[in-house]
Amino acid sequence: MLTTMELAIITILSFISALVTSIFGFGAGLVLTPLLSFIMPLKEAIGIGAFIFLFTSGSKFFWYFKDVDWKTHRYGFGLSLIGLASGFFLITVVNTFWLEKIYAILLIIFGLKALLNKDTDQKLLPRPFYPIMGGLFAALIHGGGAFFIRLCRGSGLDRMQTVATIAAIHFSQNIFKTVFFAGAKFIAPAYIITLAPAYIAAILGTRIGRYILQHYVNEKLFSLGIGMLLLVLSVKYII
Repeated sequence: MLTTMELAIITILSFISALVTSIFGFGAGLVLTPLLSFIMPLKEAIGIGAFIFLFTSGSKFFWYFKDVDWKTHRYGFGLSLIGLASGFFLITVVNTFWLEKIYAILLIIFGLKALLNKDTDQKLLPRPFYPIMGGLFAALIHGGGAFFIRLCRGSGLDRMQTVATIAAIHFSQNIFKTVFFAGAKFIAPAYIITLAPAYIAAILGTRIGRYILQHYVNEKLFSLGIGMLLLVLSVKYII
């Protein structure tokens, strides 16, 4: 069982990760999962993260519903299922060390593109690559958002549409992920109720994040923030 201190830490991390992902469209798994792994085994951290992210993505989907680009959602979510299925298999049989290094390099490339205000460039990789890899890394490390950012920005979506569409994709994915991780016993059933404060914190974080994005973050600042976040997060996987 979680101690009171561990639950408090998870609740605070849930709020921060929800706030970040509600402003930039991604970052929840890349913020929460690595930090959780310091206080529990990685697989347990991934399982707990899946339940928290179901509430994070669900509440974000609710707040951003009117901004979703459904054409991009159908395309992205449909292809992401290929990656999800692959990730669910790989996580049980493969050491992800080298996958994380490749992921870090891609984060650096994506980050530099965003900082140079070229995050809408579609020529970097084939378009289907982004949702498939997004599904793969969503299953492995809850880190698919970086690929969905590229998909949405490359499809010409503005900042509100980008965050909304990624929220819809993540919510659809997280339904599958929570079922898988619960069935694979990555998380003890008792945790589901115990984590209630973290769910509430995640919902609050996404609401505040939407307000900040809508009123205080323009398109240029959005791209700059994405770039900086990608570069910072790449450090965790490259060292």
